[in-house]
Amino acid sequence: MTETSPVRARWAVGAIFFLHGSIWGSWVPHLPLAKERLDVGPGLFGLLLLMIAAGAVTAMPIAGALINRYGSARVTAVTGVLFSLLFLGPVLSSTISMFVVTGFLFGAATGSMDVAMNAHGIAVEKALRRPTLSIFHGFFSLGGMMGAFLGALALKFGSEGLHVTLASLTCLAALLAAFRYMLPAGTDKGLSGANFAWPTRATVGLGLLAFLVLMAEGSVVDWSAILMRESFRLDASSAAMAYGFFSAGMTAARLAGDWLRLKLGAVHLVRWSALIACGSITLAVAVDWADLSILAFGFAGLGLGNIAPILFAGGGRLEPSAPGRGIAAVTTLGYAGFLAGPPLIGFLAEATGLPASFGLIAAAILVIAVFAPAVRTSDTY
Repeated sequence: MTETSPVRARWAVGAIFFLHGSIWGSWVPHLPLAKERLDVGPGLFGLLLLMIAAGAVTAMPIAGALINRYGSARVTAVTGVLFSLLFLGPVLSSTISMFVVTGFLFGAATGSMDVAMNAHGIAVEKALRRPTLSIFHGFFSLGGMMGAFLGALALKFGSEGLHVTLASLTCLAALLAAFRYMLPAGTDKGLSGANFAWPTRATVGLGLLAFLVLMAEGSVVDWSAILMRESFRLDASSAAMAYGFFSAGMTAARLAGDWLRLKLGAVHLVRWSALIACGSITLAVAVDWADLSILAFGFAGLGLGNIAPILFAGGGRLEPSAPGRGIAAVTTLGYAGFLAGPPLIGFLAEATGLPASFGLIAAAILVIAVFAPAVRTSDTY
């Protein structure tokens, strides 16, 4: 990594977020193929996919300590290389045991890279003295959509192995180019004398809010199409439009999020975003018109899109002596919410029905609006 300006570093980190998202998007078209190759039912395959999340949650706190010791630039570089190469493992695994091992390792690389690139994004924000983390997450969303589209196209005209190999090597080459323009490793290296320490109460508080927002995101991802299909008797492709609009709303919100945070401030943006999301999800399950419900999910995405990036930024700033550790605490609890949300909604749906269970999501988002003042630290540079 060479000496570079904060402006160049901003574009480099944006590219890293985009490439991270593109690999995840490339994985999506392979999910049904992986399930068929392993010859397992949906329940067992769901448990196998949890190994990726388990690897991520396990590695995130370790990544926070490594960032304090070596700097976010170096940790991003090392984990980015591992992330690109380990992607091949779960996609091409032919046995359950191989999937478990490679999935866990891929998840660990993913989680570590997630913490490190967010930490470096905060370092860029501090250097620029202006918000920029939301647009990084917007690049991630764009990368995810691009990866999924190109992956589906590649599988139509080529083989699985060729697609994932090209995706892996292309991502690796692009990451190596982007790493050269990151801020120096010493920017956030060794700010704290202790590599391992418990996060503060305030950081955990932001983590709990991240748990709620990512619980909502995960629930919409897994259940919105099912809700539309059961409530309006739509075909599968039409029902999936709910998530499509939700994803588009998330992307649009994140691309505009830094400008909005600069104009409104983090507290007002989180409060109004949460209120919009809460009202939109309530509307989506209350109306008896499918098109309006789908549109409401789009507005829910607009509301939710900026909350997680602001919480991550706040986590890094609450622990100025160890920003990586602060981000690790927030992201770890956030990922836990992303995992816990969908099964919790499923259990509630058994007892109350799916539309009523979405009330839990709306209530969780309302809690975020109430505690919006907790993100005030996100506006400090």
